[in-house]
Amino acid sequence: MLHFNFKSRTLFFVDLSAIFNLLSVRILQKRAMGTAMYIQAAWLAVFPTIIMPYTDAWGLPLVSFYLLCYFAVRKSNLHSLIRVAAATGFGISVMLTYFIKPSSIIPVIAIAIMEALMALDRHKSIKPQHWFVALAMMLFMCESAYYTYQYVNTRVENQTYIQVDKSRAIPAIHFMAMGVYGQGGYSWWQAVEMTFLPTKQQKTDYSVMMLKKRLKKLGPTGYLKFLVKKQRNNTADGTFGWLKEGHFFLENQKPNNKGITNKLKNFIYLYGRHIADFRFAAQLWWVTLLAIIALGFGPRWSVIQILRLSIVGGFMFLLLFEGGRSRYLIQYLPCFLLLSILSFERVVVNVKRLTGWYEVKVDEAAAADKSS
Repeated sequence: MLHFNFKSRTLFFVDLSAIFNLLSVRILQKRAMGTAMYIQAAWLAVFPTIIMPYTDAWGLPLVSFYLLCYFAVRKSNLHSLIRVAAATGFGISVMLTYFIKPSSIIPVIAIAIMEALMALDRHKSIKPQHWFVALAMMLFMCESAYYTYQYVNTRVENQTYIQVDKSRAIPAIHFMAMGVYGQGGYSWWQAVEMTFLPTKQQKTDYSVMMLKKRLKKLGPTGYLKFLVKKQRNNTADGTFGWLKEGHFFLENQKPNNKGITNKLKNFIYLYGRHIADFRFAAQLWWVTLLAIIALGFGPRWSVIQILRLSIVGGFMFLLLFEGGRSRYLIQYLPCFLLLSILSFERVVVNVKRLTGWYEVKVDEAAAADKSS
């Protein structure tokens, strides 16, 4: 019963993320809602992790929500109260994301970088009242984030459900050390070693030693080759590592073909009759999504640039820390999905230009980007 409850929550959280993504598209580019519906539906159809309790899936609605809040804040024609509520929601959701999945706040860093660059580029043309509004929104964001941190941290410190031993905390450098061995993913023997080292300093010293040892062995050229292979492993699998690790199901992995439930199980269970069909469909969807993003070159719309920078930041994080498997990309799926949706119109234009179907005037394409 408890397992079913967790699965139901995962289902709810993933669907909630899809709803937030659609609302973001509604704010940013209303005419793209049809494309958004198709892309979101295709994603949900090949995302069986929706039924598995998993922190990356639980973090999806928070990432989608703080992106939605950011888009609402920057939408100047929205009512002031809505923008203030969005700024408050942004701070709350970012801090909750930090507690659940810290690496999922990389898009926030991308937002901060792009906003700073845009402010530097346009600082002379920005009116004083606009500076005031921007500072007010930032104040609401920071204040809500601060109070959320204080509240959650206090609740965690005072909770009695689980006894927390802070001396067993694992330093971040440990995950960097794991990220340079094997395929760059989870290292069982390094994780076990952490349990035998009593202090945080000893854990840190051991991880630093392992990291230096591996980097020295690889050398500059070897490390570059390793990163290329690791990036391939990080992005290659459209199923996001489905059934490739862990104990996903406790029941029989060979379902029969009686009833709708068993027919569906045959597509996602390890020894199901149609598991190969599912993997093909998921991989086709993933390649198509990446192709849309790759072919959407051209527009310099700030939102597009933020989403691109978020994805690049996610790639860099996984290259430096524990990665090596595509399931780590789940936390950044809202960025991939929104970028593909917002790039789709440009993809159609670019494909027609590249194939010579008809000539498109450069100024018309630029005007279309500006209007969006």
